[in-house]
This record gives sequence, structure tokens and C-alpha cells, in this order.
Amino acid sequence: MQTRPIEITPRELETLRVRFQPLIGLCIDWFSIPSPALPGFEPSQMAVIVNTILDAALPQIEMLATNPENLERLKEIGLRKAPRLIGEREGYPDYMHTSGYRVELKGLFVDNAELGLKRPPTKREPSARLKDNVTVTVVDPAKDTLMVVAVQPQIIEKAICRPVVVDVEVFSMIECIRARDQRLLATGRWLGGTIPQVVKKTSRSKFLAGEVLTDADYEKDTNFGKLKRIPYPPLQAFMRKHGAI
Repeated sequence: MQTRPIEITPRELETLRVRFQPLIGLCIDWFSIPSPALPGFEPSQMAVIVNTILDAALPQIEMLATNPENLERLKEIGLRKAPRLIGEREGYPDYMHTSGYRVELKGLFVDNAELGLKRPPTKREPSARLKDNVTVTVVDPAKDTLMVVAVQPQIIEKAICRPVVVDVEVFSMIECIRARDQRLLATGRWLGGTIPQVVKKTSRSKFLAGEVLTDADYEKDTNFGKLKRIPYPPLQAFMRKHGAI
């Protein structure tokens, strides 16, 4: 009889969550914008910059310490960049933890209504996603986690805006991937097992009527894996907590 693979437990996730708590309140001073320049930035533009810097900074987290006390706290984070093949940009996972767990990082930009950013008429959806290269075959259910770091731009001193980590949450990666894929299969399919596709808007009536669909009725899911669209309740709750839903 085939047994279910061992999976990471809520207790293990809580242990990691505690290890990452020193990140909260951390000011990332590698990026700063004078207040008068803020109207030139849309929240989505700032989000791209902040998340890119966050990804680069975390493996060198001790360098972000602003004083000796912060340095000692940040040394306990325990993250290091995971091995990569030469030229491989979209490898998985992002980090290895000193405890042996693997960590995929996603940044969640939290808008700050007090800042005079250039806001578009309609709010743009966060772009962070679990891409189609992260499948159940590459995820280690017992070791893999998704860490979402919520970062908000704040005026720190002398009218200078810098990103500040306001929250951190850790999720079971296998649970997130299952929820992501179940959502796809409810209204779409995997083409060749690798390309996520959804039913075209023009073919929705055929789909709802239970008619047989052809390849022409499907198109690539350009929103596949976006965190906001993954129906995993703990992840949804975290996104909702920070205004992404």
C-alpha cells in the first residue's frame, strides 16, 4: 500500500516563523526616495524595485543591520542562497535554511496611503506568483516552505522614504501548490503537462453547458500562480490582512 509522503507540520512552520520574526521592523536602507520625488512613482513600480532588492538583500541580511543589537538578532535568521545552475535565473527554491528547510521568497508590497504616490485609477494586482516551473514533482513536502514578506514604504527620517518589513508569514509549499493546481483544473488544464491553460471567455458558455472543448477553446493562463488567486485559506488570510484582496 502506498503511503502519503511526510509533510511539514504546523509546529515546524511555527518554529520557522519565530526564527524569521527579527525581520519585522527591519528598514531596508539600500533603497530610499526623497519625499518630493514620490509622485513620480506608481505603487506597482515601487513594488518591483523593493521586491528585487529584498531578494538580493536577504542572503546578506546582516548587512542591513543599523546597529550592533540588530546585527545579533539578524544573524539568527539563518538563510543562505540555494545553489543555482550557471545562468539559471528562475531556479527553485530561493534559499536554504540552516535548519535544513528550503524557502521560496515572495514579497508582498503594502501600499501606504499617507504617501503621495502616483496611483492609477484602478488598483493593480500584486504580481508575485508561484510559477509553473514549481510543480509537485520538484517540491519536497517535508522541507519546502513559502515565505511571504510584507514590505511597506514609510517616511523614516528627514523626509526620506524607505521600505520597511511590516510582517512575515510562512506556509507549507505543497499545500499552496495543490491549491494552485486544483484551481486551474476547475476551469482549465495542463497542456502537455507543462503549460497552464484556461477556457477562453468566448468559450465559457460551451464549458458551462458541458460541451466538448477543443484546443481552440483554451488559452494560456497569464495569471497562473498569482498569490492572490491561490485558494489556500492561510495564504488568502495573509493577503487580505495586508489589503491585497
